Amino acid sequence: MRWSRNEVREGMSVTSTTGERLGKVIRTGAETFVIEKGVFFPKDYELRYDHITALGGDQLTYTLSDIDTRFRTPAETARATSAAAAARAANATAERPSASSVAAARPVAATTASSSSRAEGDIRIPLREEEMGVQKIARETGHVRIHKTVKVEEKHFTIPVAREDVVIERIAATGDDASLSAEGAFEERTLDLPLHEEEVQVTKRTRVREHVVVHPVVHAVEKEASASLRHEEAEIEDTRGRVSRSSAQGASTDDDSDPGGGYGAPGSVR
Repeated sequence: MRWSRNEVREGMSVTSTTGERLGKVIRTGAETFVIEKGVFFPKDYELRYDHITALGGDQLTYTLSDIDTRFRTPAETARATSAAAAARAANATAERPSASSVAAARPVAATTASSSSRAEGDIRIPLREEEMGVQKIARETGHVRIHKTVKVEEKHFTIPVAREDVVIERIAATGDDASLSAEGAFEERTLDLPLHEEEVQVTKRTRVREHVVVHPVVHAVEKEASASLRHEEAEIEDTRGRVSRSSAQGASTDDDSDPGGGYGAPGSVR
């Protein structure tokens, strides 16, 4: 089964198939995940999802490749070798090979034992170096505040209105007025005639005049950064007066080369 970043979460404990505790997951990506620096790894290390053999709860089991084993100490390498030998012995017992197959396998087993003894006799000294990782972190640099204020503006306008008034006009009597009735003659009375005029009444309503749109604009700028990186080198001092140095990149120098002096190669580090 192939697992992905959907099943692997930050904080999960990572253990190898041989029972070694590798660390905890601190970051997950599309194809790989990163576990924290600890006893097994000298720095944060990137692993692949396709090497996961089991996953459950907050624990996942990972199969170490040959590349991962370069971070082991000699004691861890010896424990891993013993565990692998025990597993091979258990598999050999379970398979129960025939006599002919055992006879055919004897030379190979002898060769393997010889190679294993030579490997156990070697001294492996890991030389480490620091790598630089660059991260971009967004931070707040300021604010842009937009204040909406209210302004009062006086508007003046002129509107024509209608108003009633009276005009007094006197007209001379004619002969026809003699036939008018005398009813109400010589009686005092008052006539009340209402007059009207138009008034101006102002009403206000709200409408949207315009919109103010604020667009964030991203600009790309170049920033310089630097870091001091350390690396380890090995210096071998021979009691016979030879001094050899080997950098982490594998280049070696020998102040006094001595062919056949007992080393595999002058100044080499195994």
